[in-house]
Amino acid sequence: MLFQKIVQLIQRKIRAKKLGLKFNRVANFNLPDNLIVQGKRQPVNLPSEKGMDGEFIEVLLDDCYGLEQLSESLIKIIDVGANVGLFSIAARNRFPQAIIHAYEPNPNLESYLKHQSEIAKFEYFMEAVGAQEGKVRLDIREVSGKTRSTVSESGDIPMVSLKRAIERIGGHVDLAKVDCEGAEWLLFEDREIWQFVQNLALEYHLWSGHSHAETRQVIESLGFQIKKQIPIDKWYGLILASRT
Repeated sequence: MLFQKIVQLIQRKIRAKKLGLKFNRVANFNLPDNLIVQGKRQPVNLPSEKGMDGEFIEVLLDDCYGLEQLSESLIKIIDVGANVGLFSIAARNRFPQAIIHAYEPNPNLESYLKHQSEIAKFEYFMEAVGAQEGKVRLDIREVSGKTRSTVSESGDIPMVSLKRAIERIGGHVDLAKVDCEGAEWLLFEDREIWQFVQNLALEYHLWSGHSHAETRQVIESLGFQIKKQIPIDKWYGLILASRT
């Protein structure tokens, strides 16, 4: 356990240095106001909300979505549940030539996402992603990353189908990162569209009565080979999967 913590600290320091940051430990980590993006120091715009520092560490210093394990030649990436664009920044640094489309339904986050899109050169859409076209209502939480959506004809947030999102980026996706607070189960309903996704980085959620084992079975049934599954607690976990 101690050895693992030492390795983790070393990796965080290395990744932080690449971003132009210093990292000592979680307890005294503060969100930065600038980062190295594609070799150039750029200002970033991040909300000072509870949990954002932990999100930053997970995505950019722990590489929780496994980007370092993927070939740099990936070209088409979609980010479902983009929040303020941390994953898209990480993806831009790892895949400098990629086309990146980020989806986020929470209108309160648009100013942050817009800023990050300008420095990391990705396109963003203020839309939810589901199995079909429609609208959603949002239950916006104090911690923006825990905001949940409900499909509703009376909703005021547009929802685009996963099929449409994939068509927008050219008909196939080299990497889909999905973290949409339970709405991923809607995406699994369109089973055919997943054949056009090569790699999947998924944070899945279980509060609708699902289980870790069921999630694994669903992902495998969509044609993916699971490279890693991390059950984080009884409510959610992480899966990295690929078709190769």
